[in-house]
Amino acid sequence: MFYIIDLKSLEILLKGLSDFIDGKSRLLKEKHRKNATVFHYYQEIVRNWNKLNFIINKTTRSLKTKVDLDSHLKAHLYYSTYRIFQEKVPIRIIIQELKPSDKLLELLKKLTSFSWSRALEGKSFNESLSLEEAIPTFFIERLTPVFSKEFLIETIKSMNYTPTSLDVSFRINDLRFKNDRNTTCKFIIDDLRKEGIKSHQDKEVPFIYYTKNEFKSKLLSSEWYKKGYIILHDKASFLISQLLLPKSNELICDMCAAPGIKTSIIAQLSNNESKLIACEFNFKRLMQLKKLLKKLAVSNSFLLNVDSTIINNYFHNSFDKILIDAPCTGSGTFLNHPELKWRQNYEFLNQNLLLQSKMIESSLKLLKPGGILVYVTCSLYPEEGENQIKNILDYVDPLDLPHYFSPSYKIDGEPLKGTGRLFPSIHNTQGFFVSKLKKK
Repeated sequence: MFYIIDLKSLEILLKGLSDFIDGKSRLLKEKHRKNATVFHYYQEIVRNWNKLNFIINKTTRSLKTKVDLDSHLKAHLYYSTYRIFQEKVPIRIIIQELKPSDKLLELLKKLTSFSWSRALEGKSFNESLSLEEAIPTFFIERLTPVFSKEFLIETIKSMNYTPTSLDVSFRINDLRFKNDRNTTCKFIIDDLRKEGIKSHQDKEVPFIYYTKNEFKSKLLSSEWYKKGYIILHDKASFLISQLLLPKSNELICDMCAAPGIKTSIIAQLSNNESKLIACEFNFKRLMQLKKLLKKLAVSNSFLLNVDSTIINNYFHNSFDKILIDAPCTGSGTFLNHPELKWRQNYEFLNQNLLLQSKMIESSLKLLKPGGILVYVTCSLYPEEGENQIKNILDYVDPLDLPHYFSPSYKIDGEPLKGTGRLFPSIHNTQGFFVSKLKKK
């Protein structure tokens, strides 16, 4: 039996896709993201954008008459093509849903004659992989020098899983506790279980728990979530923040703090006893950061609406520790942010590389001698990770990373000391470059 989307959700979805096509918006409006049906189809259609686009272009070119595809008609076609080729929905169901015009009906009927085997004849490995796995060739070309073909395919597939098939990770926030931590954690987990939300604890991080995606809506509507006792986020955020080993009275700077997950973890790890400067350039994001930290009972942070590339104009040799979760291409986050796939190009990469370099330069002026820098990016590209650190080795000493990080890419035949990586296919997290360095 095939699912038929309700009319209201379909209208919202098609409007969102039309805006994406016109370049008006890359993300759904927040109110529409709460509609599970709309959010699922929007994410998955955007995830498979180049594949669907290829099928549509092949189909329209094969028609005898030229078809003028405006954004409204394209939105209908992307939705139909996704359902027909990804979900194997019969065309009669699509016709029943869309009640298509004669022009759209002609295109839908022609779609059924598309053949992948014929379409991919004579195409290179990169072209075929790009189309079959809906991944930009730019991404493939950047990683071919550092990945084997097998690991490249494995990594791509791990970022193309339907999110509904994955576990949801959440953290218990003990800054809200008034009683013994272990007792309160057990009470929360037991109470969630009574509400039908089964979970299990992470083996390496005692604060992190996992539950099935089917329980996500229950988790978000629970009083524990609403009051800030639990918060949903990727395990990688905790592993990275933990590298700082924050202690009482240390002055710590989070140079790119919003939305605030890592800031709140640093506060939790120091039991609100470190002194934390949280920087954010975008004022709207700063207000979101402020709201989250208040909800999570973070009381040791001072928020600055500032450009982190020039914050060294105000502080000098001041900080014990600095975290730079730098702006980047997001090439390790396609599972949760599929829209970023279609921004991958040299211009976007170089724009981020320049910003990262300026932030690193600023951080070295901010740190005390002997201070600790943790520089990370949610990118799989070597340019945004190993190559950035290679440029500052005269000013820093590398520090050992915990065993659960994979080695970084090799520079001159050897992995770069003080650096490591998290891979979606190995660690079940987003893709990250990680480094821990001490200022000389």
